[in-house]
Amino acid sequence: MSEHHQLWNLHSRPFEAPWDTRFFFAGRQHGEALDRLLYLVEERSMNIGVLTGDIGCGKTLTRAVLQASAAPDVKMIAIENSGYSMEELVRLMLHKLEPEAASIPPGKMICIARIEQLIEAYAAAGRHVVILLDEAQDMPLETLRELRWITNFNGGGRSIVTLVLIGQPNLRSMIEASPAIDQRVSLRFHVQALDAEETAAYLAHRLHIAGHPNGQVFDLPAAVLLHRLTRGIPREINRLAKLSMEHAWASDSVIVNSDHVMAVARDLMRHQNLSIAA
Repeated sequence: MSEHHQLWNLHSRPFEAPWDTRFFFAGRQHGEALDRLLYLVEERSMNIGVLTGDIGCGKTLTRAVLQASAAPDVKMIAIENSGYSMEELVRLMLHKLEPEAASIPPGKMICIARIEQLIEAYAAAGRHVVILLDEAQDMPLETLRELRWITNFNGGGRSIVTLVLIGQPNLRSMIEASPAIDQRVSLRFHVQALDAEETAAYLAHRLHIAGHPNGQVFDLPAAVLLHRLTRGIPREINRLAKLSMEHAWASDSVIVNSDHVMAVARDLMRHQNLSIAA
């Protein structure tokens, strides 16, 4: 742990753990997104759920928390990048569902048939299969349309698989252009950026999880300025907050104020990495 983290008695880096589910901030946006996805999984009969949001808004961390929250009677697999042909995608699904298999059979339809067998076997054992497809906006339209084959699986007339498509905002228009998929979507949620109040709470939450007694390291003007500069996008908040803390440490200050945030922002602007929102 670096010296500037020791200044605040932190045992973890508060703004550098994109996959660490401990840092998940269950505010109005992400908390509701997670609740809706958990309902989708528990309901088991909703076919497809869609989670969208701009780059850096926390979709992937929400997905990671969803995976960590899966009940024992749910078999959940995740495809990190879905930008493949249907044949490539079903091979990935098959590998995730049956990692111990010595080989994957050739051919799209043979793979789909094997996936159906495995999903039916899980259903017979009382387990529901959930397939998470991240970066779904990179999926070719033909692949998106062919996902209907997976949703057509049913065990004696009951749904035995749920798909969750996760991606950037243009995923919504892609789905609307694919009626066979659009009609199967039962849940849609778009993650918005944090507002100013949530940004302050987000900063305090991550700092508290990292070890600070109360998370109050950024004063209110600093939090408000940080929100304006980052437009409330969590990934940008993390970057600017980390650098602002380093600047405060260099200034022998245990509180990060707006001067520290603005100094870092101006330096980033000089390198054309951040633009100040109006």
